[in-house]
This record gives sequence, structure tokens and C-alpha cells, in this order.
Amino acid sequence: MIAVLVAAFILLLVGLWVFWIEPLAVLGVLERLTPNLVYRVRTERPLVALSFDDGPHPEFTPQVLEILERHDAKATFFLIGERALSHPEEVSRIKAAGHEVGNHYFRNGPTLLHSDTEFARNLVKTERALGIAEGRKLFRPPGGVGWPGQLRLARSEGYDCVLGCAYPHDPMRLPKWYIEWLIVKNLRPGTIVILHDGISDPRRSIQALPHILRAGREKGLRFVSIGGLMIAAVEQKDTK
Repeated sequence: MIAVLVAAFILLLVGLWVFWIEPLAVLGVLERLTPNLVYRVRTERPLVALSFDDGPHPEFTPQVLEILERHDAKATFFLIGERALSHPEEVSRIKAAGHEVGNHYFRNGPTLLHSDTEFARNLVKTERALGIAEGRKLFRPPGGVGWPGQLRLARSEGYDCVLGCAYPHDPMRLPKWYIEWLIVKNLRPGTIVILHDGISDPRRSIQALPHILRAGREKGLRFVSIGGLMIAAVEQKDTK
């Protein structure tokens, strides 16, 4: 009994370590366990991808766009369908600035209780709300969680299902220093960063963003959209 409790305690500590530290060394395990999800893009080019979730937000999304423009950085905005319909001008601003939009479902909340039919309907509703054109399409399940069957459905609709490997849990309103530290330590070619502009209070993430962009540049990295990162990786393969 004691041995079982000790083993459970050790597993808990390991789980907490992985959750808060996000060591890149565990990515290989995650990729093998969940092959339908993209956590990073394997490339030698000095590129990393920025992404922002849960928008658009009429106050915070413009702040993010201004910082990105100032630092000559591009990003992918995973937008919620009903929020996009409420703020179409922000969707237009994102696109006009040369950023990418991704599908983050129609409403904010888990999809786990949704039938396959309901899931597919909400996926398509969001696609129409965002005006996603044909070509590369990106989906990020709300909360980063979806049934394998739902992810297969999204893939059958032409979507790449994308998470990331530098996520500072900013909806938990963690300190700015932690957001900066976790993301900067994980900045490598092919990294996908997850931040939020559509949560109730993303001010710490917005305040951390300039430091993250400067740190990436100091490492010789350029910030691009996820689609741009994927295209660069394909081009690199074709030249070999």
C-alpha cells in the first residue's frame, strides 16, 4: 500500500513538473500518443509561430496587432465563431495586417459533450463566420481538448489540428515573469507559442509580448504564422 502511494505521489510530481515547466523533451512522447495533433513544426529554419486564442476582442485584439506591427511579427489568431460575428471589424483588421485566422469552434467551451453532427456543424459555422478560404485550414479545439473522432472529423474537413509547445497557461492570470520565462526558454526553430487575447484579462500576456518578441529576435528567430511555418518546413524538405 505504501509503495502504491509513493508511486502515485511521484507520478503527481512528474505531472506537475511537466505542466508547469513544459520541457521540450516530452514532445516526442506527446506526438506519438496523439499523432493527429501538431505541437511543433520540424524545421531548421529560424522561424517560430505565434498564436492567440479566444478572440476577437474589441479592446485587446487591437493592442496585440499594434505590438506585432511594431515588431514586424506575424501570428495566427484562433477565433471563436460567435465572437467573430459580433466583431467582424476585428476579423477584417487581423486579415488586413497579414495575419492568419484559425478555427476555434463556434462557442467557447469544451466539445466533449457534442455529437459528431453537432461538432461538424459548429466547425462549418465558424469557418463561414471567419471567411476561411480554401487552402490550408487550422483548427484548435477549445481548451486544447477534443475526442479523437472529433479531430478526425476536422481533418476530414481539411483542417490541421494544432496545439503548441510554449503555453504559459495565461488564462490562469499567472505573473508576467512566468509567461515570459516559459515561452522564451522554449523558443526554438519550429516552436508554436500559445497566448490569449480573448480572455477576460489578457493584460499580462500583452505586457509580456514585447519581451518575448525581442528575446526571439536576440536568438536569431523570426515570428510567423503557423501556416507560414508549415509552408517553410515543406519548402525546406523540397530543397533537400
